[in-house]
Amino acid sequence: MNEDRGMMKWAPYQSLVDQATSLAFMRRKKNRVERPLVANDQAEEINEILIHYAHENVRARYWEDGYLYDVDGKISKIDAIYRFLVLEGKKILFKNLIRLSRA
Repeated sequence: MNEDRGMMKWAPYQSLVDQATSLAFMRRKKNRVERPLVANDQAEEINEILIHYAHENVRARYWEDGYLYDVDGKISKIDAIYRFLVLEGKKILFKNLIRLSRA
């Protein structure tokens, strides 16, 4: 007589589902990078674009919490006192800007 255990035979793999969150966290943590250094000429280019910004589209690359991100769009706010800009609803600190260019 053939008795199929059904889902019971897959019970040992259920623990992997519980570990998926932990594994995803470890993979994400492994891919983290340190904040890249910005060369003087890149810093001057960023400063020049921010000073003479005229509501054109820009492309920004920035570092945040160990990861690099790219975003395109129009800057909605530049705050020189608190040293940040808002691009497509995302607040980006000046110290985290890696590259800023006109798109």
